[in-house]
Amino acid sequence: MKRKLVAAMLGIAASLSLVGSAHAQGHVLFNTYGITTDARVNYGPGTGGAAGSPVNTSFTAGLWYFLGTASLAAGTGTDTLPAGWEVASAAVPIGVNTVAGYVNGPVVNITDYVSGPITFSIVAYNGTAYGSGTTTAQGHSTGFTLPSIQTGSTPADELGAGATAFSVLPVPEPSIFALSGLGAAALMLIRRKK
Repeated sequence: MKRKLVAAMLGIAASLSLVGSAHAQGHVLFNTYGITTDARVNYGPGTGGAAGSPVNTSFTAGLWYFLGTASLAAGTGTDTLPAGWEVASAAVPIGVNTVAGYVNGPVVNITDYVSGPITFSIVAYNGTAYGSGTTTAQGHSTGFTLPSIQTGSTPADELGAGATAFSVLPVPEPSIFALSGLGAAALMLIRRKK
């Protein structure tokens, strides 16, 4: 009887450890102003605010991440999610419950993280989503890699000193691209006729 009880208890403990590891995920504190983090979002030229000044609460911030180490230059306003990168489930108003231009966000779960380095980029936009066609200004930070992030019940860490300030830039209207295409086609026709 005692052997069966001990075996049952060991079986339950093994099952719980497997369930815990199957649901392992990483998490990070999405604050852009803290003890080790200072990553203010600023207006760029032509975005409706004074260039270099912090964006207002009409902007939203999010996180892109890459499992492993990757490089990513700061956004140009026309960027899309790079291949291999994923969108973290975070959409936080900028400048709410904190200083203008900064994010005071929640702990963000990275559901497919297990261990090792992870690269992040902070995004900012003033529409419904980054690259959605509803934004007039958007941008993202350079990529920054953390050697690891917390998992399980360990409290989340900040993004750290690798997160740096960046600017949002104007998003060209689709009509500009269409007119550019028509102009290029007209030049090719003129050249062909000669």
